[in-house]
Amino acid sequence: MHALFVKKWIFLGCIILASLFIGLKTGIGVFYFSFLFLASAVLLDWLWLFIVYSTATVDIEHRIPNRAEEDQIIKAEVTVRNKGFLPLRNLVLEDNLTCEAEGKRLKRVGLAYIPAASLVRISYECECYKRGRYNIGPQAAYFFDPLNLFFLKLAFGTYSELYVYPKIFHIQKFPLLTKGTVPWFGIDTSHVSGDDDEFFGTREYRPGDPVKRIHWFSSARQNRLIVKQFQRQSFFRATLLFTLNRNENFGEGKEKVEEYIVKIAAALSSYLLGKGCALEIIAHTGEAVHIPSNKGLEHLEGILRFLAMARAESTVTMTELLEGFSRFIPNDSNLIVIALDTEWENLLRTIPLRTRNISVIPLILLSSTFLYSFGTAKFLNDVKIKLFSTLKLNPLFFLKGENPEEAFIKY
Repeated sequence: MHALFVKKWIFLGCIILASLFIGLKTGIGVFYFSFLFLASAVLLDWLWLFIVYSTATVDIEHRIPNRAEEDQIIKAEVTVRNKGFLPLRNLVLEDNLTCEAEGKRLKRVGLAYIPAASLVRISYECECYKRGRYNIGPQAAYFFDPLNLFFLKLAFGTYSELYVYPKIFHIQKFPLLTKGTVPWFGIDTSHVSGDDDEFFGTREYRPGDPVKRIHWFSSARQNRLIVKQFQRQSFFRATLLFTLNRNENFGEGKEKVEEYIVKIAAALSSYLLGKGCALEIIAHTGEAVHIPSNKGLEHLEGILRFLAMARAESTVTMTELLEGFSRFIPNDSNLIVIALDTEWENLLRTIPLRTRNISVIPLILLSSTFLYSFGTAKFLNDVKIKLFSTLKLNPLFFLKGENPEEAFIKY
């Protein structure tokens, strides 16, 4: 926009100077008149713009959702208030949509007329190109003169925070979790007389029930012993473990190893927590991250927020991560490891976990598909054989260019 106006200024300046030069050289009055008319018009035009700009009182209210998913199109709603005593014409609103792809981040919307002491509401769409935390803004308003020759910019230091979460794909099939407090996936309940979790109800006393669980008020009312009955909740526990290593972040753009690992971790977290599993995250992304075991939507929100900002800045190997954090992995639980095939031998370090009744599910990204595209089938088969023969593990494999959802279907 600035370049276009510079061309206009140069062209107009040349005409004005040429009129003056020709008038001085020839003495012809029409050239003097042309010079005076153009110079006066430009001066008055600039003066009008300066007065409007100086007296304008403009407020901008910018509203967008505070969270979105990759590739999601969200709507930005903007309210422009003219609090001045003069109407505003030819106003252009500019917004810096930092979540958009390069080359699409500056959004400009023209406002032909805003009456004095009134407001105008506009909205426009924004595509969340890539996961991350973004400050949308700042906004700016451009004031233009009647001849559209000049402009003055008014900047607003307002920002709107936006978290773009990894896109969550649907998992149709996943290896059965075999470790937990019940032999089935999810939450199971058993009714007991007061050993565990939450109050369930009351029933008549039976021989062997603890005396401390007698509900004396109900016993007095019914003239017989009544005990409090509780509900014991049982569930599976899982640990999701991965590193985002800067030296092995093969690929380009959204087809990098980093992006695949993050998307798989996001989809698995949503899937497992949706099934009632208690989940913890152990990761290294330049610094160690341990999100303690928990359940529910709030826990998922915290995991997705971490994954939105996770970057491949680590130099820590899978072996070092396991050695440093294996003590946090609960007994009688399931360990899900997301790793490159170059790190599969580090899974041998998980063998001592078997003494703690910890099951291991390996999810392996084939590095060869991120670097080149030959020998994939043979290499995949070799890794499968080695993992099964040494650890009795049946891994899931992920290839560059393949929808991760397909890998779970093929399992």
